[in-house]
Amino acid sequence: MSMSETLTLYRRLPTRMSACVVASEGELAHLESQFPEEFQQLFTGIASPAHAALPALPAIQPNVLVIEVNPSLPGSVGRIEQARARFPDLPIIAAVEQLDLGKVRTLMRLGIKDVVALPFNADELLPTVIDLSTEQTGGSAGLAPMHAVAHSSGGIGASTVVSHLAAAIVDQDPDARCCIVDLDFQFGEQASLFGVSADASVVDCLEAGDRLDWDIIGNAVTKARKGIDLLAAPRDIPPPETIDTERLLGLLTMLRQHYDHVLLDFPAAWSNAALSAACACDRLLLLVDQSVRSISRAAKTIALLDSVDVSREHVGLIVNRAEKRLFQTISTQDVGQTLGREIVATLPLVKSGLPEAQVRGVLLSEEDPRGAFAKAFGQLAQSIALTDEDPA
Repeated sequence: MSMSETLTLYRRLPTRMSACVVASEGELAHLESQFPEEFQQLFTGIASPAHAALPALPAIQPNVLVIEVNPSLPGSVGRIEQARARFPDLPIIAAVEQLDLGKVRTLMRLGIKDVVALPFNADELLPTVIDLSTEQTGGSAGLAPMHAVAHSSGGIGASTVVSHLAAAIVDQDPDARCCIVDLDFQFGEQASLFGVSADASVVDCLEAGDRLDWDIIGNAVTKARKGIDLLAAPRDIPPPETIDTERLLGLLTMLRQHYDHVLLDFPAAWSNAALSAACACDRLLLLVDQSVRSISRAAKTIALLDSVDVSREHVGLIVNRAEKRLFQTISTQDVGQTLGREIVATLPLVKSGLPEAQVRGVLLSEEDPRGAFAKAFGQLAQSIALTDEDPA
């Protein structure tokens, strides 16, 4: 992970996160010389040679402790034991010269979380500290919000909603970086909606397995618009059993570490991988229209989500192709009351222009930025932003 990518992740961390580094003066000076000024508030350095006993730590306990250790010196290894006795639950990173497998095994048996080599390399140490700090404070700190859109009317409309929502988010915050992940591995069409050609896909990232890193992801994403990257669906349909759920969740976590927003475009049919991704989202937006068939399908989806303990607050409704006729059989209010979920947006019926724009790879909101359709997505983006700021 490069320093700029680490800095992006660090800016999302709560200010309470901190790390204490216990090392020799020379090692501390070398480490601090590599820091951008913004990282200075993250680290507290305590000068102490590797053979000395563990010194007193700051009054406010850090989230992570980094200790210089020389495994050939019994007193130095004892620093780890002292730290474990004082702080049983505190993640510890051992910093060791001439790192080898035997030293790593010895230290791991003492209960440390990770090992880094000396002299310190900030590009290696900083992401490790941030990852352990995130685990220590609850697992989701520092991760960008992730929202998904699912449909209940034969797959019509969800991809359109995702693409236009991403555009609305970036339009309201030009500095935001948004990533769309097309999880419709059979018929995903995000690339065509944006009029771009994708050289790689979600599946290419999953096939990297344990080798997956940001270099692979960065080469797989396609620039769809300014501020919008796309991780497209594959060109060929993969067998469903080849989609590894844990790898997919790991990929999504990495994306959330590098972008400000992650949007998922779900397939029409649920799979174990898609359901697991839904459970990992901050919110699932269920697209439904004012028809009995769509409402019935939405009710089945909500029952499925209830069965895996997705809280009702995390599921919102988007009423699609909404009409306000004098003698409307089913109103938008009826939809919300029937399904027992909050209506977060109402999208107007578009009688012309949308299919033609999609064929050309253009968003309707780009062609008609002041129209009712674009305004509806602007309101939805504002609603999501408020929810992200105050998740309670």
